[in-house]
Amino acid sequence: MTIKIGNIGLGPMGGHIARLLLEKNFDVIGFDINSERMLELERIGMKLADSALDLANEADVIITSLPSFESLTSVIDELKISHKCNQIVVECSTLEVEQKIACAKLLQLENKIMLDAPISATPQMLAKGLASIHIGGDREAYNQCAEIFDGFVATKFYVGGVGDGSRMKILANYLVHVHTVAAAECMTLGQKAGLDLKLVYESLKESAGNSKMLEVRGKMMAENDYREGGGTMFEILEKDSQIITEFAAKVRAPIELYGISRQKFSSAIAMGLQHLDTSSVCKAIEISAGIDRGAKKK
Repeated sequence: MTIKIGNIGLGPMGGHIARLLLEKNFDVIGFDINSERMLELERIGMKLADSALDLANEADVIITSLPSFESLTSVIDELKISHKCNQIVVECSTLEVEQKIACAKLLQLENKIMLDAPISATPQMLAKGLASIHIGGDREAYNQCAEIFDGFVATKFYVGGVGDGSRMKILANYLVHVHTVAAAECMTLGQKAGLDLKLVYESLKESAGNSKMLEVRGKMMAENDYREGGGTMFEILEKDSQIITEFAAKVRAPIELYGISRQKFSSAIAMGLQHLDTSSVCKAIEISAGIDRGAKKK
């Protein structure tokens, strides 16, 4: 590929983006404050940058995947002093709508175009090339990056202006959280009815009641193994839950069902399950129903 792509932020999502692009022979340069993440990707062909500014001086398109607004604005401070103009910054973090709009304005002042492009997927789904992405911003910039998007997601949707990508991600995350809890309650109901959980999972994922979260996280629930994807997933969920709740309040939308789901995740955290994948909400619901299957150990 002739376009040089810069990846800033190589964590649970950004690392998979870089790897998938490398596997499809894109020219990728990466930077992360965690040098170990960089070295892992260097082994499969990624070039290393010494800083976000160093990366910005080389890349044609920059992809950012960062944990917070503060991290993003810190990176933008470096991008602003890059000598390159008319760069496209594909911003994949999940942040508040107003934060994305503010960052786009900062970059516009430096003749850079930001696409608001949060990804809808678990890290495991992204790793397998099963993610979806919602892109808001300049339509021509979107068209220029279409081939890049195809390099790391299964489906892409142009949804409007900057901020609209994040609005769409809020809707997607609402369903991710509610469907995860629905799958967990269904798995608990199946156990109380005396059904085999693996059979429940295999049957329901082919039924009219299927969802992506039943497919991905229902398997973990059936196997009582929540280790994959653990570590930071509850931290991300808590951040995303706050964004969803505050956004709904601003637009005055009812989210009673979401509020119940959020309480279920809070119960899982209270039980000390936050080191596991968020699908472990199933264990919290099981325990409330008088079921304890123990825990899988390494």
